[in-house]
Amino acid sequence: MRQSEDRGRGSFAHVFLLLGLCSTLIIFAVHSNINLVRIDLQSYSISFGDGLAKDSNDDDVVADMNKAIRKHEKDANVQSEEEEEDDDNVKTAADAQEIISEGKTNDEDDDTDNVDSEHRKMNVLLLYPDDWRWDELGAENPLIKTPFLDSLAKKGMRFRQNAVTTAICWQSRATLFSGQWASRHQSIKLKCPHFTKGEKWNQTWSQMLRNDGYFTGHIGKWQYWNNDLKQRFDYHDGFEGRHWYTRNKQLYTGDELAKLSAIEFLKKRPKDKNFALSIAFYPPKPVGSDREPGKQWMPKNETRAMYDNVTIPEPYQNMTHTEAYKLLPKYLRSTRTAGEKRWYERYRTSEHYQEAMKNIYALISQVDESSKGIVEEIEKHGLLNNTLIVVSADNGMFHGAHGLAGKWYPYQESIRVPLIIYDPRMPKDKIGVVDDEHFTLSVDLAETFLGAAGLKPHPRMQGRDISDLYLPKLKDGKTSLERKPWRDEFFYEFDILDEGFIPASNALVRRKHKFIHWVNKKKYQLFDMEKDPLELHDVIDDPDYKEIVDEMKQKLEEIKKEMQEPKLECAAQNFNFIQPKEEDDKKEKK
Repeated sequence: MRQSEDRGRGSFAHVFLLLGLCSTLIIFAVHSNINLVRIDLQSYSISFGDGLAKDSNDDDVVADMNKAIRKHEKDANVQSEEEEEDDDNVKTAADAQEIISEGKTNDEDDDTDNVDSEHRKMNVLLLYPDDWRWDELGAENPLIKTPFLDSLAKKGMRFRQNAVTTAICWQSRATLFSGQWASRHQSIKLKCPHFTKGEKWNQTWSQMLRNDGYFTGHIGKWQYWNNDLKQRFDYHDGFEGRHWYTRNKQLYTGDELAKLSAIEFLKKRPKDKNFALSIAFYPPKPVGSDREPGKQWMPKNETRAMYDNVTIPEPYQNMTHTEAYKLLPKYLRSTRTAGEKRWYERYRTSEHYQEAMKNIYALISQVDESSKGIVEEIEKHGLLNNTLIVVSADNGMFHGAHGLAGKWYPYQESIRVPLIIYDPRMPKDKIGVVDDEHFTLSVDLAETFLGAAGLKPHPRMQGRDISDLYLPKLKDGKTSLERKPWRDEFFYEFDILDEGFIPASNALVRRKHKFIHWVNKKKYQLFDMEKDPLELHDVIDDPDYKEIVDEMKQKLEEIKKEMQEPKLECAAQNFNFIQPKEEDDKKEKK
């Protein structure tokens, strides 16, 4: 219900009506056996960012809980809490479909303030899980259960050729916020996130929206541990590095915690402002370096049970991981590389592979469930018909392809990530379309968000508003695509971190061919993407491809020259994977 402009003129009738509604809700809650303590977010004290409070004695609680979780014991108390949470989870695709209605809501508390204008500013919701490959959706792989995200795609668009411009967590996230290739934002080292500093932060989409009056928030993984989230966003709740957390002595999965924090954000937001919220789910990213089968991933027991009777196909039908690894050039085959080391930890036997992939799929299903709960809350607030929802990820994962684990290399499994866009402005003939033609990129998201707010991109941004692919935007009788065709190739880059551990590379990617330069090794690869979509057979030395090699090599060098920027100084000298919560990781390993 909208509040009266004159709050001093409340009537007894209004008071009795509100009392009656409250009584009804309490009776319903008791009848439904709802755990009011779990869902009453306003009762939590705020001491960790702006999010849910973290207990002072969490370390001991986490240590005890993690021992149980690591063994996957079915503790009755934990199970009962998880079952209560499951009331909000997607059970079927039909349940998910109900949440994404035609942008309408039956909720009486419709507090939208900005939906009347044809050129209204959109709210922005970004759902951004970690290490999620493009084909890890039910729409691509029927073994994976993601009914909500599949439903969201059917009410919007899904882009199958979406890719990142750099496949590593923090560099990709810097591109996400800045709308710049890594060669421009230069946030190459984890300890030197240049894009967050000074005037450069004012060039990011989130700060530009904030300057335009948006209420902004960030939840989950941030990675740049310089304690500046409270300066960057109106609402902030940073947590990462684990699959399970405790808050106020309650045990939550990372995706559940993100959902609860998002609900609080929506309750706290000023009703007269648009919102922009980025949610960086930590799962399905692995935790630690445990070599026991599947132990780097810790889903809920009941979610994991969804995959108990499933056999996950290995990457190739007619060869093993090891045989695929031998097809890599010699300069990429080394027991010192991160890709080989992590393959050995995670996938070296069939048991390792099955346990790892089942746990990964279970975590993906959990993110799907929590995403449903977040969008459901947006609908309850009457905001769904004015909210742009984007689902994507920071990079893909090999999962044993090429005999590798991790990401980094410019192969398809590493660089392609999901992209789902739900946009209430989308014309009917575009709804449900699966775009398998256009290269959309991580660098495009910044301009897409700004476009939804009616703002022009910052001059330093290098992407393009993806809505050009589904909104006509007529000018002088021509659509945006008629005025400027979409890209038919793109540049991938990965700067040096530790050449022996993760080699530097860049690539020119087209639908027919991919040309790769291993920079410091002074080696090249060419793949015929039509004949060899799995990139197993390098044709760089095949004389039939010499003309293509020469042309793409020259074009790649031209692009690299165009992308060159003055180097920014970085005080941090060493590449470092270690998170500040190292003591928590040690406790998990005991």
